Amino acid sequence: MKKTLLLSAVAVAFFMSGCATLLGGGTKQTISINANKPVQGQLQYSDGEGVQYFTAPATLKVERRSKDIIIKSKDGSFDDKVVKSDLNPWFFGNIIFGGLIGSTTDLVDGAAWRYDDTASIQTKSSSLQ
Repeated sequence: MKKTLLLSAVAVAFFMSGCATLLGGGTKQTISINANKPVQGQLQYSDGEGVQYFTAPATLKVERRSKDIIIKSKDGSFDDKVVKSDLNPWFFGNIIFGGLIGSTTDLVDGAAWRYDDTASIQTKSSSLQ
């Protein structure tokens, strides 16, 4: 009886969680920012939230969201870089195997989304004319 109850609890917990949450990397992601020379910038979501400051090259941990990420220069040394939010492929597995509850979990907690793992910044050349 106790074994059946335990297995039932584990099964409910598994099916109430989303596939992308469990298998697709969870709700956070690491993004590496590469640059051809050290440069200071800020990363933020397209809605203006989640600002993080960095000196590239850098590795930042971000929340997975449906909003794109914008990487901006603090001093104009590079053009803004947009890192697009894309659907996590594990989300589709959840629709097939987890149904409405699991896919809703992934959408609510952000695990249904992902970003490219690397963003490359090209600094502007400063030539005297």
